[in-house]
This record gives sequence, C-alpha cells and structure tokens, in this order.
Amino acid sequence: MASSRKRPPRPDPADSALLSALGRAVAHARPDPAGLLIAFSGGPDSTVLLDLACRQRDAGVPGFAQLFAAHVHHGLQADADAWAVHCARVCAQRDMSCEVLHVTVDARRGVEDGARTARYGALMQAARRMGAGAVLTAHHADDRLETFLLQWLRGAGPAGLAGIAGQRDVAPGASVQVLRPLLGFFRRDVDEYLARHALEAVQDPSNADPRYARNALRLHVLPALARIRSGYVRSAARSIELVAEAAEVLEELAEEGLQACTEDAPEGMLRLDCLALLPEARRALVLRAWLAAQGVQAPSRARLGEALAQALGGGGDGRMLIRIGRRELRRHGRLLFLRVPSAATRTREVLRWSGETELAAGAWGGVLRFVPVEGPGFDPAWLRERPLELRGRTGGERLKPHVARPSRRLKHLYQEAGVPEFERAALPLLWRDDRLIFVARVGADARLLESGPGRVRIEWQGETLLLPEEAR
Repeated sequence: MASSRKRPPRPDPADSALLSALGRAVAHARPDPAGLLIAFSGGPDSTVLLDLACRQRDAGVPGFAQLFAAHVHHGLQADADAWAVHCARVCAQRDMSCEVLHVTVDARRGVEDGARTARYGALMQAARRMGAGAVLTAHHADDRLETFLLQWLRGAGPAGLAGIAGQRDVAPGASVQVLRPLLGFFRRDVDEYLARHALEAVQDPSNADPRYARNALRLHVLPALARIRSGYVRSAARSIELVAEAAEVLEELAEEGLQACTEDAPEGMLRLDCLALLPEARRALVLRAWLAAQGVQAPSRARLGEALAQALGGGGDGRMLIRIGRRELRRHGRLLFLRVPSAATRTREVLRWSGETELAAGAWGGVLRFVPVEGPGFDPAWLRERPLELRGRTGGERLKPHVARPSRRLKHLYQEAGVPEFERAALPLLWRDDRLIFVARVGADARLLESGPGRVRIEWQGETLLLPEEAR
C-alpha cells in the first residue's frame, strides 16, 4: 500500500540557484568569516538577500549561524526614518537585530559618490564592532553593467571597467571583506524571487530621478540597448568577466614589477633604474601599483605619463616635481619617493641662546639642538654673547667643515652630503655677526671649533628627507 504521507514540496529551482550562489560565496570567503553583516536598505535587492541568508541560517548551513543587519540612514529622503523602522521590523520578524547607522554625506564629489563613501565606511566600522568578518551586499549583474558603463564614460582602465567584484578586501590586510553573492543573477531574477515569496520592500524615489547618472543609464540608455539587441545583458556580462580577467592579469604583472623595483630600495621608495628596464606599458602599471601601496590614488593617465617622463628623463633631480594631492612626487638619484612639503615659512629668524638644549625655529619647521661634547665644539660663552640668525640660502655661500680642507661652496657640500636639490632651499643657515657658522645637514665651520671641556655641537632637526648612504 502506498504511503499517504505527503512529500515536502521541492524547492523552486530558481531559489536553489540563488541559495547555492550565496552558500558558495560565504564558503569561499578568506578568511572564514565568523559572522555576516547584511547591508539592508529595505529595497527589493537587499530584501531578497536578507531572506536568502535567513533561510540558510535556519537550514543550519555552515557560515550562517551569526547574522547581523545594518541599515544606513543617509538622511537624504523624507521617508528615511520610515525606511529605518521598516528594516527593524523585517529583521525582528526573522529573529535578528538591525542596527541603524546614521551618516553624513559629503556631496562635494557628487551625492552618489558621497553616499557610497559614507555607507561603506559606516558598514566597515559596524562589521568590526559586531565581530563580522564579511559584509554582504545585494549587487547583481545589472548593477555591474551600469557600473561598467559609468566607468567607461569616465575613461577608466581595465580595473575600473571590471567594476564590482564578487569578493574584495576593503584594504590590504583588512579583517573585513565585502561579498556580493548575487552578481551572477539579474534584476529580473531578484524581482521574481520577491514576487514569488510575497516579500515587502520599500521603494526609493531617487532611483527614478534621471539627474543621477546611474539612473539615467537605467531609465534611458539600457532600454535603448535592449531595443537594438535583445539579450544584450548576458553578452555584456560575459564581456565584463573577460575585462575582469584581463584586469587580474595586469594586476599580477604590476605586483611582479613592483616587487622587482622595490627590492633593495629604502622603504617606501621605488628604484628608477629597475623601472627603466621595463617595457613602457608596464612602467605605468608599476607606478600605479606603487602609488596605491603608498595610499595615494593614481592621477590621470596624462599626469602619470608626465611623472614617468620627468622621473626617467635627463633633467636634474630638483626639476622633478609632480603634485598629487597634498604630496609631492620627487626624485633623488635612482630613487623615486613621495613627500609632504613643509608648510613652514622660510624667513630670517633671530634667536638668543642662553644655554638651552634646544631652540625652536618655527619659521623653519625644526629645532636647533646644542649637544655637550668632549671633542671640538663651539665655546658656549661665545654663542651666548651675540644673537644668532637663521637665514635662507641666497647663493655663493662658502663653508669650511673640515680642518684639513679649504672652504667650499655650499652647492658642492650639499652634493657631497647627498642633500637633494629640492630640499636645499628649505634648510637653514646659521649666522653670527654676519659670519656663517653652521649649515643644516652639512655641519659647522671647522675654523670656529675649539677643543676643551664644556664645548657644544650644533645639530639641526627638521623636516628633511634622510636617505640611506647607498642611495645617495
């Protein structure tokens, strides 16, 4: 006799595909996330992601035991408070809490960019606070296509065109990853799941505002493409995957070149002799990778080309200057490096020394130190008798730093000391009664030094680039 017990309904194949994709994304995360934070806006996409994650949790799937949700309150819409309430209610129905993260959007680079920066910053902080190893977002294939087109309009390279990655580290060595398990699905798949399970979601009216570039693409450009070629979304997705693969290969080449060009170089510096041996196209890759390692966003392609031309050209070190944000890209010998220029104002500064161990020279961004020595040094009484004056270099100055050698021009002494050209104007010269007695990074005039007890040596401590001896 046949059993009368009813078999449980088979899961919808579309549900199974989504659940499997989510499970794989979490299983392949590195390192294994102890908890998962779901970025929950309350919209259709994140509502589907939240529901899928809760189904995995309830089914006991490994990796889903600890689920958290966070709703970012941007404060940009009149219904923002109501959306936060909705998200808290939906999460409570699924036995999970929802933390509302209030952020302030900096719209100087556009509302979209400002909101994105504020959102990810808040989510990363929340994940670390909750102990979550991964943040899950609900981006899908249509989002990736829109990002590809936006980046294409901006003239981005392969890395930018690859757009949204399924898994990425927020920063090198970061403890929190971003996972996007729905990238292999389309908006249609998400909407069908929403309708199939009768899930309630909020609708952000700003998504229909064509003043935002992403919305304009979604509302006008993509429908026009669909009329030209039906099914273009899938073929475009394949192209984006190919671009992403190419970007990954280029990143590996850049890292390989970067390792070669930083080997045996002082920390934070790039060897130009090694860079010059690379093919021209790889030089730009390596320079971008090096700038990124220094925490600097690479400039435009034209600016990067100018930097390479100056760095590898035949001009003097002092002529090499590329400003990137608050930093300067400089060259010294065979090395390339970044520095933050001093904000000190170089003016004449009169000082009175009364035996202190240090005298601050605010206009020069440093201090003069007076160190007791047993060997040759200045007579302290002689230094106290008259005012001391810090001046900038005007040209033609001479100094005799060695007893057995004649006096020499500062230009040659700076070269011998390995002082980069661009730093020389920022180094003070110490005078007494119109006589040059000490030059920062060079030393004192040997004719004024005496042996005997109680003598002092003058040192300069300021904002200077100190290079290892072998790099000079």
